[in-house]
Amino acid sequence: MSQITSIILPFFALIALGWIGGKFKIVSPDGMRGINGFVFYFALPALLFRALATRTPAEIWQPDIMIAYGGATLIVYGATRLIAAKLFDLDPTSQTLFSFAGTMSNVGFMGLPLIIGLLGPTAIVPLIVALAFDLIVMLSLSLLLLEGAKHANGANPAGKIIRGALTNPVVLAIIAGVIASSLNISWPKGFDYLLELLGQSAGPAALFAIGVALVGRPIAEKRAELAAMSLAKLVIHPLAVFVGFYFVGTVSGLEAKAVLLLAALPTAGNVFVVATTYDRYIVRSSSIVLVTTAIGVFTFSLFSLYIDPIVRLLD
Repeated sequence: MSQITSIILPFFALIALGWIGGKFKIVSPDGMRGINGFVFYFALPALLFRALATRTPAEIWQPDIMIAYGGATLIVYGATRLIAAKLFDLDPTSQTLFSFAGTMSNVGFMGLPLIIGLLGPTAIVPLIVALAFDLIVMLSLSLLLLEGAKHANGANPAGKIIRGALTNPVVLAIIAGVIASSLNISWPKGFDYLLELLGQSAGPAALFAIGVALVGRPIAEKRAELAAMSLAKLVIHPLAVFVGFYFVGTVSGLEAKAVLLLAALPTAGNVFVVATTYDRYIVRSSSIVLVTTAIGVFTFSLFSLYIDPIVRLLD
């Protein structure tokens, strides 16, 4: 219980403070975009690059995590897409966004600082492995499906996906960190301290920005769809990842804890960004971020409280 009061609640309190700042116009929408820009282009890439570059390639290469987490995520993605089509009769674009919302965890802006706070800095590598799968595989898959639905007339979605990946600072930081690890690159202490300062600022700034972004977001009228997406993200996704780890059976307890907690996180805000970009499913994509973040205060706290006995079931 102490980890909830000493670690988890302060993290969610930062989100609440951001909401207060946005609600009372202490922080403007332009200010929020500035905070997001700082986190996305500077702080988070510095955190990821330093974490990977200071570890050996053997520590980074985690195929078991990719198989367990990636396989479970793809299965939930496919199942929720089928539910969106058969149960809710959604069009292909909305089906993709429905599934994306049910499987894309808020890792960069919430999961990394929160789970590292709970488990310590050694948890960052399995988290980055899962994050890399989300960004490189799941985001690309979703964009491919969205572009395919939008440009059925023969446009080239693959080119847009490749360009997007190569200009994404988080993806670039992961790639650069892996290269630096492989080459065993060292750098001056001053540069390392700069990376450390930037990385330490990522968590508080990101959590505060989430709170600002939640101000004024509407709740969807389609409550059944919202409930299904919330159930998929907060319950089914971590359960599926648990089953994936059970069948793989070769990961350490720390790695399993980190990735299971990651799967239990609320929906990432980039789901709303993607929906806005394609001008479809916007209100419900906004709602799922708000609702899972609010419910996640309780579900994530409960999940983290029992994470040790849950992981022991894998032995």
